[in-house]
Amino acid sequence: MNGRRNLKLCVVLAMMFLGMNASFSQTPSAAVHEIAPYIGFYAPDRFETSFNVGLRYFYSIDRRFGVGAVLGFARAQQEFLKRQLDGAALVAGSDRVVFHGARAVQYFPSGKVEPYLAFHLGLTRFYGENSLTYGFGAGTKVAINQKISFRYEFFNYIFSNGRDAAAWTNKNIEVAFMLGYRL
Repeated sequence: MNGRRNLKLCVVLAMMFLGMNASFSQTPSAAVHEIAPYIGFYAPDRFETSFNVGLRYFYSIDRRFGVGAVLGFARAQQEFLKRQLDGAALVAGSDRVVFHGARAVQYFPSGKVEPYLAFHLGLTRFYGENSLTYGFGAGTKVAINQKISFRYEFFNYIFSNGRDAAAWTNKNIEVAFMLGYRL
């Protein structure tokens, strides 16, 4: 039930997000594709921060609205978890975190500096299981020149997995810095 309720919440929030955009986008502009390799810090198991790398893709439909995708990799050291379990064996490969998903982005253009809000919906492979992942974040895009921009984002991800009594939810934070290349 918890997973189904979370999925419904994601759909409702995405629809609200898209509806907010309809009233703002009056002037169409050319679509822009942007690829942005990134590095950042990721807290995959709440108690430890790990370095993460990945690739983000942005597609700006107009000046105020865009969509995108993300593929990221991190490593959970799991020292806290190992101490709590007194050295018990963890699932093989569970220290690797792979996350990917789609995003909806609402830009607030104000010149060379564009703050934005984003909604993420995807999957995360963590502790040997796939988890539904959704998150909300804020970022800023700073145009360096016509082709290159610097971005930074703060994201709060929520993972949901399991059913009924075996259901669990985890909340994690990511801070990422990227250099975007306009295609």
